[in-house]
Amino acid sequence: MCDQWMPTIKLPLTRDQFHQLPRNPAYKYELLSGETYLSPRPRHYHALLDLRPMPAPVEPPVRPFRAGDWDDLLPLFAGAFRTTQPFGSLDDASRKKAAHEALERTRTGGDGPWIEQASFVATQTDQPAGAILVTLLPAGDPCDWDTYYWPEPPPADCIARRLGRPHLTWVFVSPWQSGQGVGTALLAAAVNALVRMGFQELLTTFMIGNDASILWHWRNGFRLLAHPGSMRRLREQPDRS
Repeated sequence: MCDQWMPTIKLPLTRDQFHQLPRNPAYKYELLSGETYLSPRPRHYHALLDLRPMPAPVEPPVRPFRAGDWDDLLPLFAGAFRTTQPFGSLDDASRKKAAHEALERTRTGGDGPWIEQASFVATQTDQPAGAILVTLLPAGDPCDWDTYYWPEPPPADCIARRLGRPHLTWVFVSPWQSGQGVGTALLAAAVNALVRMGFQELLTTFMIGNDASILWHWRNGFRLLAHPGSMRRLREQPDRS
């Protein structure tokens, strides 16, 4: 989730100002010697969607991903996450660099093999308005830490053989088209493609504090999973003694 792009923030605030400062759960807030420090404390949650065909809206137009889309999506990615952690505290130049590194990591398999057939771009007047990028993670217990990383390079035909679980790695929409159903249209295209490929579940990850993302996942039928290491997770595990 690119946590390295969350900087520590230092603010010259009085005690009263410190107590009035809005809180984001992705940060730890400390007042030390007249200075306020916001230290990154990201916490990620996961959710799962049982795959079944979704109605595909006519608008906005959604098309398959093209090789040339990677460069065109850089400004769109940077703009979509301009106020959202882990990119929301960066200046414009740093946010563009972070966007490039995030998309390059997905393109080159750093987030798991990229499922091109399930990745789509939404357009508005022939310009990108949003995109969804799906990768493949190991098919382990989605409540275990090691499910989110391949312990060794997966075989070249892992997607064709369905040797894992699809993961919604990125879905982002232009701020000018936000709230107009673009994200849901992209999800429908990805879900229908995954169903045709024979997959049965779609995993996703979001950062606590991103309320818009949490609500979007909930509206679209994702169910929240136990956080790895949480008390809920420990209670669900059988006694191994």
